[in-house]
Amino acid sequence: MFSFTDRPPGGPTIASAPGRERIAVLGGGMASLTAAFALTETPALRDRYEITVYQDGWLLGGKGASVRNRAMHGRIEEHGLHLWLGYYENAFTLLRKCYEELGRPAGAAMATLREAFLKHSAIVVEEKTPRGWEHWSVSFPQTDEWPGDGRPLPSFAESLRGGVRQVLIYARAFFGELGGPRPEVDDAAAQLRGLLEPALAPGAPLLLGAAARVLAESLRALMARLWTAARRDVELDPGLRRLWVVFNFLGAVLVGALRDGLVGPDADFEALDDIEFSDWLRRHGAAEVTLSSGLVRAFYHLAFCDGDGAGAGLALLGMMRMFTCYRGAVFYKMRAGMGETVFSPLYEVLRRRGVRFEFFHRVRGLELSADRRAVERVVIGRQATPRSGEYRPLVDVGGLPCWPEAPLYDQLVEGEALARRAENLASFWSDWPDVEQRILERGAHFDHVLLGISIGALPSIAPELIEASPRWRRMIEHVKTVRTVSLQLWVNQPVGRLGTSAHAPVVGAYRMPLETWADMSHLAPVEGWRAGEGVQGILYACGQLGHGDDPVAERDPRVDDLAALQRAALDFLAKDLGHIWPAGKEAAGGGLRWDALFDPEGRAGAERLQAQYLRVNASPSDRYVLSVPGSQKHRIAPDDTGFEGLVVAGDWTRTGYDLGCIEAATMSGLQAARALGAPVEILGEVRRRRAAPRIELPRYVDRPGEMALRSPYVLEDVWMTALVLRAEQRALRALLDRYLNAPARGHVRYAPAAPFVVLAAAFAGRAFSGDPGHRRIGTMPETDIAFWVPAWALGRGRGGLLPERLVWFLPHVFVSTGAAAAAGREIYGFAKSVVDVEVRRTGYALDRLSVVGEVIARHAPDARGGPGRILEVTRRDAGPIPPRAGAIDRLFFDAPGPLGGLSPWLAPISRRLAANEVTLAFLKQFRDAEHTDRACYQAIVEAKAKVRALRGFGPLPGTLRVDWDDHDSHPFSAELGLAPGGQQALAAAWVDFDFVMESGREVFNAARDGSSARLTAS
Repeated sequence: MFSFTDRPPGGPTIASAPGRERIAVLGGGMASLTAAFALTETPALRDRYEITVYQDGWLLGGKGASVRNRAMHGRIEEHGLHLWLGYYENAFTLLRKCYEELGRPAGAAMATLREAFLKHSAIVVEEKTPRGWEHWSVSFPQTDEWPGDGRPLPSFAESLRGGVRQVLIYARAFFGELGGPRPEVDDAAAQLRGLLEPALAPGAPLLLGAAARVLAESLRALMARLWTAARRDVELDPGLRRLWVVFNFLGAVLVGALRDGLVGPDADFEALDDIEFSDWLRRHGAAEVTLSSGLVRAFYHLAFCDGDGAGAGLALLGMMRMFTCYRGAVFYKMRAGMGETVFSPLYEVLRRRGVRFEFFHRVRGLELSADRRAVERVVIGRQATPRSGEYRPLVDVGGLPCWPEAPLYDQLVEGEALARRAENLASFWSDWPDVEQRILERGAHFDHVLLGISIGALPSIAPELIEASPRWRRMIEHVKTVRTVSLQLWVNQPVGRLGTSAHAPVVGAYRMPLETWADMSHLAPVEGWRAGEGVQGILYACGQLGHGDDPVAERDPRVDDLAALQRAALDFLAKDLGHIWPAGKEAAGGGLRWDALFDPEGRAGAERLQAQYLRVNASPSDRYVLSVPGSQKHRIAPDDTGFEGLVVAGDWTRTGYDLGCIEAATMSGLQAARALGAPVEILGEVRRRRAAPRIELPRYVDRPGEMALRSPYVLEDVWMTALVLRAEQRALRALLDRYLNAPARGHVRYAPAAPFVVLAAAFAGRAFSGDPGHRRIGTMPETDIAFWVPAWALGRGRGGLLPERLVWFLPHVFVSTGAAAAAGREIYGFAKSVVDVEVRRTGYALDRLSVVGEVIARHAPDARGGPGRILEVTRRDAGPIPPRAGAIDRLFFDAPGPLGGLSPWLAPISRRLAANEVTLAFLKQFRDAEHTDRACYQAIVEAKAKVRALRGFGPLPGTLRVDWDDHDSHPFSAELGLAPGGQQALAAAWVDFDFVMESGREVFNAARDGSSARLTAS
């Protein structure tokens, strides 16, 4: 049955061709092979590049590798349950090209891509209810389409329209199931149709800005009313609960997408990375019954992130693509192992193109040049020596070129010793001594290095890079990996009904660590089992073991890990498997009937588990890469490593689609090839922020009690009152010149945007750091009272300096806590001071506000500072709060009366406020310790404050007056051009919202930009 495969004929030449760019590819996983495929796709590219792949051990595939166990009838043994999703357009397109070039003859095993995959649409998710575990069966619609024809993916906005259709479909079903004459339900159904159906009309524009937010708030309020009306019915009826879960989930996604501006062409999913997915859904109206449902839990199990969480942007993008962008079927099962379905064809085609493969070459280290700017050397240990000079890795199993379970020892000089020790050369903990050390040097052996080894192994092979680059250190610190486990069972009876479906379903969201199961009995004929040989069905399971904070073991944990998995598997099979595989359970209990397991040695009871395949993926490069909140921005992009001649590839890199899947690895490989000069097309590529160039900064030393926590900062349950005060534009111009323009020395310039300022008083129920490392510290309430000056940041234009973007400058800020003052001053440059605040309000209406703090009435050598009134707000003639305005424009700027004369200034400002974000500008500086009239650091910083949730807003009735004492320490009238002692507000409004203060950026740094070209009018 087994024989060495001798295809493809011929092999790569060993000698280097003059003038070709030499690329050393480290690691043979999907991303590396994708890059090699793209770099050799045309004859011209093959003439340009000379590519060598260095791979430890004897097989390619990385986390996707699989083998055929020749001692066990050639059965397939995988790293896990490998399913491809129907939206993997880049991976399927790559493999289609590969199969076409491979050119297997008609009638050969898996001659084409369509013969290599099997459409699959039956899903069962498990739900834990008060009645116990219950099946939720779903069969996704299937079509004649296939992915991989190069067609672009639908945009997120197009997917969202599909999501809106599904909201209406499930809403109608939900309303129908509620039944009976219920006026509140009928009214809700009519409202829902009125809200959403216009968005589906042919040619309907995308909802953006204020209109999108109005729709979002209306839909969220409607879902809340429905939940109140139907909660009891939902809790009692499983079918109704599932209808609600789908409706509520899709509704929350739609609300969040509208609120967060994800429907336009510039949708920024990375902006949501700091928010955990369930928290994001909860914020936008998802009920707890939805968040704990099998639908949501199945995603966490699919991404192996139960307990670690996932960034909201990536999770949202992944789920929407999974459900709305698939072609043909939601899942595709392979008709053989992943090794022979994916990696054997890629190996054969690449070798035919002239790519050289150096098996048994373990990367030991990457070494930098003396200036630490380039990878100068790659240290490689050769584990074994091919007798003929080239190792030929494949064996024939039933007409398919496959990867064997162990090296082909007769091809190796050291083969006899390796066989005797049964050494696993692919293990990170292998103590097999290298037979030779090879040093690859830049210029002599390579021009570029493509690092395709997964992130878990980088601390051991790339410590110099991590030490030299703060960006690499942050990536290692924040991007987490987790161990995964797999179990394969061969059974001596047809599997039959699995879960509640007769279509060999994939079963998810069950009990950890074996939470996902699949009937893979279609593989039995490929493995060559014949009638009477015992195997009639095959079951696969996989799951996660531990969490992303679990460290990589320093000593070999394989024996302990495997023992732990065996214990967990025995417990699961004895207690839980019967729920999802009724045909295999004991008649008297819920556990497995052990004699249902195939065992060629005929062992009894639980001993038959020894004939099955159990695996723990604990090696650093085998661990699954998580997408935990706050980690995406710390990943390194393939084309932005910071080191000359180095590109990276893998599902751990920053591609914009940073999920642990074969599609992300393929996209990363394509981006790496593009960085090296290959013309590639990447379908569904997600816009990613380009990392700004960074200088080498020392690590900040955190000291307890300082509370200068890392940004971004999240403020939730914020009630804010904003009062518009008329101001003199001449005074505002002098203010901006003094605090921004003069320090910037003409490199950036700001001008007043309008003759008014806004006094804003914000009270946050919770303020906390959004950085994962500091999020654990906790939250505290915060009060911020500040004068806001609207200003234009000017840019060069044909007519001189013209308004480029709106910013707000806050010359005076008063806060309630030292933590808020420390973070604001140190991180951004807020002019914050700590004060005592008294506030009285009626509902959302501010009635009185008093701010008392340290003041100096008149500057003089003998002046003595002390507590004094800083400002006071009072409201008279207060009436009830009218219904909230329909848009921010109506809130402030369409009002008659005193504001009428400000319309030319206020209209453009209102449009920018409707975009859900504002930009703040700061003078950040620190006084020098020795030369105290000088700044040891001075910069102009800008940062965005983005609204995450807007619960309500509206005008504030009555007459509001602001009074202050013009102390020399607080010269409001002189600096801001206000009336001496106080004045009446032109208008006032309240807002109830959540927002995040994002990390800032330096638009000018005195040390860096002091001598560079200045901004001048043309």
